[in-house]
Amino acid sequence: MGFFGNHVANQGKHTITTVIAEGCVLNGNCRVNSDMQIDGELEGNVECKSTVIISCSGKVVGEITADKVMINGYFDGQITANIVEILPQGKAHGVVFSDNLCIERGGSFFGETHASKPGQQNLLLTDELQPNNVAELSQAK
Repeated sequence: MGFFGNHVANQGKHTITTVIAEGCVLNGNCRVNSDMQIDGELEGNVECKSTVIISCSGKVVGEITADKVMINGYFDGQITANIVEILPQGKAHGVVFSDNLCIERGGSFFGETHASKPGQQNLLLTDELQPNNVAELSQAK
């Protein structure tokens, strides 16, 4: 069967990933709720409630705010994330605000690291835990 077939392996898998394809050049800001993979070039700011992946062909110049950022391409700017991973082909320049930074052998980072900004975890909450829903959850207990 094809890609959209009713195969058992396809059922229940509703993951969405926003992809900026290789060869694509974007100038501007992005705000996404799903994972984001950057194979092309992006100049601007990214706000992501999930994971941002900069692949080996990807290049980002700007600011990223996300739950997790994985860099295997080129990044120049500022990252605010709970988890930052610089993979073997990753090159990162700039400022990182995170309490969990991992640089794998071969990866490089030039810049400054700082602990998470105060209230950073609150900025990265999913839609399920926004303030109006938190009150409903606490009343249900």
